[in-house]
Amino acid sequence: MEFKEIIYEKKDGVGKVIINRPKRFNAFTALTLEEMVYAFQDAWADKSIGVVVLTGAGNKAFCTGGDLQTKDDSGYQQGAATLDLGQAHSQLIYLMRAIPKPVIAMVNG
Repeated sequence: MEFKEIIYEKKDGVGKVIINRPKRFNAFTALTLEEMVYAFQDAWADKSIGVVVLTGAGNKAFCTGGDLQTKDDSGYQQGAATLDLGQAHSQLIYLMRAIPKPVIAMVNG
């Protein structure tokens, strides 16, 4: 998978997920969550990864939450479709809590 809003690295037994939206203080969109879900699923399945590190790009903020500039009255927008950000967020939280590997938040800001 090609990522647009995160960086996913695997090296020396560590899976590193970096929210890569520093100009928006790493606020997430539906695409960010989709990419993070993919990365956590990959880290879960990859036997060479023993720990996952989650961080944000830049040095001002880890993550400020959902990006309100991508939201309107009908929900969060991505392209022509309105996506269920709550469902994607719940899936990501489940993966972060259930993955049988330590998850470390490397918090900036």
